[in-house]
Amino acid sequence: MKQQKQLYLTCYKMEIAMSVEAWYFLYGTTCGACNLFYFFSLLSRMATEDTPCIKRGMEYTVHPGQADGSMLSLAKEWNIGRKAVCRLLEDFGERGLIRVVSNPVTSIIDMVCVKSWMKDGRVIENPTNIPTVKAYEGVRIYLFNGQRLELLRKSSAVRKKQPKNQSEKESNLTGLSDTTEPTEQSISEDKEQVAATESPMETSDDPPTPNNDGSTAQSENRPPTMPGERTLFDGTTFYT
Repeated sequence: MKQQKQLYLTCYKMEIAMSVEAWYFLYGTTCGACNLFYFFSLLSRMATEDTPCIKRGMEYTVHPGQADGSMLSLAKEWNIGRKAVCRLLEDFGERGLIRVVSNPVTSIIDMVCVKSWMKDGRVIENPTNIPTVKAYEGVRIYLFNGQRLELLRKSSAVRKKQPKNQSEKESNLTGLSDTTEPTEQSISEDKEQVAATESPMETSDDPPTPNNDGSTAQSENRPPTMPGERTLFDGTTFYT
């Protein structure tokens, strides 16, 4: 079967309800092709209004919600044998997706899983619909005309990507670590300066050093003072 890339319907929008088992079956394969493509092929054949047909000189009508699907035409379209077509339609019928009604001319397929469709801005209920699941059970899908089939076949497992905020946080943390080091260094320098000002012995002039005879020698920076010597505020020296 030549797998189609897009789904072409005779209406704008279609609502389908099915069981979980049927949904899993559609993701299986038959003769090397996905069952979902066979099912979409039947949906594209479904009529949304009364369609008169002629085959072998006999007239018949395909009603809304039905698809004209003879075994020969389906086998030719799907490129598989007629027995494989018959077996596949039986599998669809057992899972509540379709119902096959044969007549002397062809096989009419009721798309019983289709609940409704939208055409010309109106929602039309499918007269051949047979509810197999409740409103809160099963699987419900909405198909649109011309929808790409790759979007329906994507796996639900999505690779977890690293959020952008995390990389930004890491860069911010790196910037903070770089700025904390000079801050600590400046704090330590300030502490050394404060300690230097608090200890005047380290910043004052050289202290007096003792002589060999035990007396104290005055520093060179400080002039010697005599006993009883005093200096007035104007610089005058006098002795007492």
